[in-house]
Amino acid sequence: MMNSPLSNQVVAVIPARFGSTRFPGKILAQIAGKPMIQHVWQRISEATTINQIIIATDDQRIEKAALDFGAQVVMTDPAAPSGTDRVAEAVGQISADWIINVQGDEPLIDPGVLDDFVRGLGDFPMATLARQRFDQEGFQDPNQVKVVFNDQEGALYFSRAPVPCDRDGKGGPWWHHLGIYAYRPEALMRLVALPPSSLEKLECLEQLRALENGIAIQVMPTTFESIGVDTPEDIARVEALLL
Repeated sequence: MMNSPLSNQVVAVIPARFGSTRFPGKILAQIAGKPMIQHVWQRISEATTINQIIIATDDQRIEKAALDFGAQVVMTDPAAPSGTDRVAEAVGQISADWIINVQGDEPLIDPGVLDDFVRGLGDFPMATLARQRFDQEGFQDPNQVKVVFNDQEGALYFSRAPVPCDRDGKGGPWWHHLGIYAYRPEALMRLVALPPSSLEKLECLEQLRALENGIAIQVMPTTFESIGVDTPEDIARVEALLL
């Protein structure tokens, strides 16, 4: 039986840390006159299925910027090992049916895609998005995470390797995993309480911890193309699409 997300309490959390290996402080980088995280927050605000938005951070600079543009901020432990842990800490005292984890470096996130995501949530404790692609360059790129899932949208595996492997070498479509997650609160709390799993450590993919511990993940197909900011050079590319 399909759940009814439209009648549920849906909370979006943006985990935001100042440190970044390739681009320190990128979360506050100016894009078209606004800090990047403000663009993310404003786009999520346009989604009609999300009831509350929280920025989860451990940095006072991010807190000040977020409060200046009217966001709700929860300060979290600087020692939090991942964005998922930061999300879990931020919603620990909040009643919700679904928690949506939206990355703070996605200033072009589409509110319509978020609405489709929420409306499509089924009887899984956890969900994410994937886009079908055909390019072989991305397929071979370990930074482009691939996902294989069954006909019921249940994830079978996530990998940095080119999966599924085409034995005959003809190439073909593959599914690119997009880093947007939905969690039932109990699944989120269970996930962060578990130790890193063997496959998670091997692939450096946290979602494998869920699969290895029997937490099923719904993989919802989308046509949305995620454009994140990883380097200073990405700012101009995003600005050109915003203006």
